[in-house]
Amino acid sequence: MEHVIVNSNIDTVEKKVVDFIHGKGFKVFDNIDQKAEADNVGLEIPETRLIIFGNPKVGTLLMQENDDVTFELPIKVLLIAKNDQTELIYRDPHDFPGNDQLKEQGKKIIEKMHHMYQEMMEAAK
Repeated sequence: MEHVIVNSNIDTVEKKVVDFIHGKGFKVFDNIDQKAEADNVGLEIPETRLIIFGNPKVGTLLMQENDDVTFELPIKVLLIAKNDQTELIYRDPHDFPGNDQLKEQGKKIIEKMHHMYQEMMEAAK
């Protein structure tokens, strides 16, 4: 897992991340407020949001190549409030199971996803 700390509150970072996702033409499938879910069962965690997103045109190409990669899709980013900062956590696509068994097209997609995450981290700052 990759961890990046941003010197902004979680609401600001969440907006930047979602705007980035939409700007890249990706679809946000869900944005889960995990703190709210914890609160609903009487437990406490910091503000925590899991944003699940992707591009079905691209993700499906990976799914056609390897079922192990399919488990990682759609892709996601986790935001956790840390005082006045926000920690972003994601899995580098190079670390997806089955990545080493992809054909040339799949490897190119993984590389583009890797760069997209790096751009997202910069946009979140």
